[in-house]
Amino acid sequence: MKFYRYSMDMVKLNVFCLVLFIPIFIVIYFLGYGTYVNFITLIIYFLWMFLHEFLHGIGFSLSSGIDHNNIVYGANLEKGIFYCMCKELIGKKNIMISLMFPFVFIGVLTLILGFIINSPMLIILSLFNIAGCAGDIAMFYSFLFLPSFKYVDLDDCTGFILVSDNDLSKNKLFGMNLVEVGDYNDKCRAHDYKKFTISKLSWVIFIIMIVILGLSFIV
Repeated sequence: MKFYRYSMDMVKLNVFCLVLFIPIFIVIYFLGYGTYVNFITLIIYFLWMFLHEFLHGIGFSLSSGIDHNNIVYGANLEKGIFYCMCKELIGKKNIMISLMFPFVFIGVLTLILGFIINSPMLIILSLFNIAGCAGDIAMFYSFLFLPSFKYVDLDDCTGFILVSDNDLSKNKLFGMNLVEVGDYNDKCRAHDYKKFTISKLSWVIFIIMIVILGLSFIV
């Protein structure tokens, strides 16, 4: 089998995310929910993104039956991402199910629930989450047209490996760059995972946000 190592084109994916955000902001404005978009909403949205990644992990576990200890989480805000990575080889169906878990459960379903119970905050969080699924949507769309493969994440939170008997080099993946092709073996897989990792800059950003949030309540 051959392995195909991909890296995410973060510029292209962030532009795609912005393209999704623009109509969502327009919808929020015309629904009259603009006053609910504030700093506190952004703080809650950050927590919502952790839930987003946890749902990816649940998707990995439920669809493939892998040990949840082999799923790792983290944040790297200088690259503009929260992440959930799987360090076991899983099938095409398994990764596609995991990719759609947050989109469906805290995007589409919570959006419907938000309208039913008339909760502007839930509607806004759901819409923001849908825009935040830009990378998931890009990967799902690209994987949909690929022949059978196995998937595993790298130590780099913006890279992953596909393993297949089929030639995947001719298939273009939106927002993904093919950087290496070779014969697959265990050395191709990452072995240096930590269960939960937050980059130093991410910690700084989190602390600043907490301080600002605290000052907003005092003032």
